Amino acid sequence: MTTDHHVQAGLTRSDAYRLLAACFYEPEKEMLLEENLCRNLAGIFEALSLPGAESCGIMGEDIKNREQQELLVEYSALFLGPFSPPAPPYGSVYLEEGRRLMGDSTMEAQKVYAEAGVKLEGDDFPDHIAIELEFMSFLEQRIAQAKSEANQAALADFSAIRNRFFTRLLAPWAPLLGKAMIDNAQIPFYHALGECLIGFIAAEKKNITSTEPPVQ
Repeated sequence: MTTDHHVQAGLTRSDAYRLLAACFYEPEKEMLLEENLCRNLAGIFEALSLPGAESCGIMGEDIKNREQQELLVEYSALFLGPFSPPAPPYGSVYLEEGRRLMGDSTMEAQKVYAEAGVKLEGDDFPDHIAIELEFMSFLEQRIAQAKSEANQAALADFSAIRNRFFTRLLAPWAPLLGKAMIDNAQIPFYHALGECLIGFIAAEKKNITSTEPPVQ
C-alpha cells in the first residue's frame, strides 16, 4: 500500500470516529437526516470492510420513522437517568471501582488530551464516549497529515498517543457500553448504534495492534 493509500485510509477512519461520535450527542433528527449521517457512516464501514454497515443502515431507516421526542426520551433513558441509567456514556463508570464518575481514568484522559495539544470546551466530562471518539478522529487526522508530509517525528508522537489512548482508555470500555445499549435500547437506532460501536472498536483494535508497537 502506497503512502497516499495509507493517508486516505487514516482519514477514512477519522471520519468514522467523527460520525460515530455525533451519534452519541443529544439527538437532533433533522440534523442527522440533513447530513445523511447514517448513510455516510454505512459507506465508511463498507469502505473499511467492516461488518457494521447493515447496522448503520438500520439506524438510518429507524430515525426516519421516529419523532424527535421519541429520540430524546430514549437518549435520556439510556444515558442520563433520572436514576441509574443502564448505559452511562462515561469511561470511568466502567474502568473504576464502584462505577464512579471523574475517577483516575478520567484524569488520565484529560492529561492525554493536553499532551496532544487539545483543550476541551463545554461542560461534559472528558471521558464521555463522544469526546473520546472525537479525540481519536483528531489523532487519525494528525497521523495522516504527518504521513503526507513525511514528518517522522510528528508521526511517531501522534501514533504513540493514539496507541496509548485507544488501548488504555477507550477500547477497554467502549464495547461494554455498546453491549449495555444492545441489552437496554427500546428503539432500533440505539440498538444498532451499540452494534456499530462494538464492531468498529474490534476492528480498530486489530488495526492498531497490527501497525503499532505494544503499549509499554
